[in-house]
Amino acid sequence: MKKLYFLLLFITGAALAQIPQGFSYQAVALNSSGQPVISSPVKIRLSILENSATGTAAYVETHNPTTNNVGLFTLTIGQGAPVSGTFSGINWAQNSKFIKVEIDVNNGANYVTVGSSQLLSVPYAMYAGAVAGMGAGNNSNMFTQLYMYGTFNSFNPATALLLSSNENYFRGYKYLTAGTQLKFITDINSNIAYGNGGGYTLAVNGSPFTVSSNSIYIIYSYYDYDANVNYVSIQSIAPKLYPSFANSLPMTYNAATNTLSCIVTIPSTVEPEYRNFIFLIDSNGFGDAAYGDNLADGTIEAGGQSISFPGTGTFLVTLNLNFTGDGSPYTITAQ
Repeated sequence: MKKLYFLLLFITGAALAQIPQGFSYQAVALNSSGQPVISSPVKIRLSILENSATGTAAYVETHNPTTNNVGLFTLTIGQGAPVSGTFSGINWAQNSKFIKVEIDVNNGANYVTVGSSQLLSVPYAMYAGAVAGMGAGNNSNMFTQLYMYGTFNSFNPATALLLSSNENYFRGYKYLTAGTQLKFITDINSNIAYGNGGGYTLAVNGSPFTVSSNSIYIIYSYYDYDANVNYVSIQSIAPKLYPSFANSLPMTYNAATNTLSCIVTIPSTVEPEYRNFIFLIDSNGFGDAAYGDNLADGTIEAGGQSISFPGTGTFLVTLNLNFTGDGSPYTITAQ
C-alpha cells in the first residue's frame, strides 16, 4: 500500500497584516515498500471536512509538488487547484475541521487515502475573519450587516451591494436576469461566503442562489432568534403606483435606463387632498414596501408621506429604484 508519513500537520505562514489565505504543510511520500519517493513529482488531494473524519467536504484541492532527496515535500493548503468549494469560504469559527489527505506517488489521479485527522487549532486570523460581521452572545449567528454579490458583478466583493437593515432583517431590490447566481458576505473584506443551505437558510459554502427569470427581485434576509439561523428569500416583484383616488397601477421597467414608469391621469373631479400617491415596491405593499417622500426632495423613503401631483391631467411618473429603496429619485412630468 502506498503511504504518506506526516512530519508536520501545519504551520502558519501568513503576514499579520491580513487574513491568511493558506497554511503550510509538510510530509514525506513513501512508496508501497515504505521507501521514500525521492526527487519525483507526486499528486496530492487535500480535503477540509466538517465535524468528523468522514464529514462533508467544505473544500477540496489538489497539489503537484516534487519531493526532495529524502522524499519530503512542502505545500500551502489553500493555494492548490480547487476541486470543490473555496478556501476563502471555509468558516473556521463553525464546527470542528478535519483534513483528509490522498496521494498518488506515480503523479496520476489514482489516489490512495492516507487518512484524516482533526485540525486541533486554527490560525487566529482565520478564526477572526470567520466571525467578522456576526453578533455575539446567544445570537451567535446574527449578522450585523449583509452584502450581496454574484455573477452580475463577477463575484467581486469590492463592489458587493450592501442591503438596508432594520434590527434582525435585511432588504434589497434589484433587476436580475435569468440564470444570475447570488451569494452573500458580511463584509467586503471578509473571506466567508454564504450560499443556499437548503430550506431558505444561509450557510457557509452553500451553493449559489440562482434566479429563474428576468425580473425585479426583492432580496430579503432575516434572523430567527429561536433557531439561531439566517433565512433568505429572493422573490420576483411587480412594483406599482398607488394613487389615493384609484386602484393601484402597474409600473413598467426599462432595463436600459433602470427606471420604472407609469402614466397616471387625474380627473378634474378629484379633490386636491386626494391628488397624491405612494409607491408599492413589492407585490403586497405592506410595511416597508410602501414608499413616499417625507422631505419633499424628490427621493423616496420607506413609510414616507404621500407624494402630491402638481394638479389634474395626465402625468408620467418615473422611479429610478436603487438597491436599498430609500433615496431612490423620482420625477413627475406633465404629458
